[in-house]
Amino acid sequence: MTSSETASTASVQTSDHDGVLVAVVKGELDMISVDEVGTALFDHLAKGPEGLVVELAVDFMGSSALSVLLKLHAQAQSDGVGFAIVATQAAAARPLMASALSQVLPMAESVDEAVKMAGKQPETADQSGQ
Repeated sequence: MTSSETASTASVQTSDHDGVLVAVVKGELDMISVDEVGTALFDHLAKGPEGLVVELAVDFMGSSALSVLLKLHAQAQSDGVGFAIVATQAAAARPLMASALSQVLPMAESVDEAVKMAGKQPETADQSGQ
């Protein structure tokens, strides 16, 4: 297997939704591709968008991808960037649910919902009870 074959197992395509960057991850997120995909996602986050939405349109997602998502979420919080994940396909939803990360990470059922979530500052939700 050559490096060009392994590099094509996953891809990231982005689009801007009024300041919120939507990154669609396709393919297989395994030990071979997760570093490249993770680097791309962190690079997009470093550009300082208002929010970052990661849509996991993957055929496979290994445990190494869960670690990257946790680190990405932590970095987004540290940078004050809104963050949300869309995982409607079973290949992404199952590992997130089985690991209980679906209860820790901000999840949305659609890209539109995720864009709204990621575009808001997290602190505003805490003040609604007053």
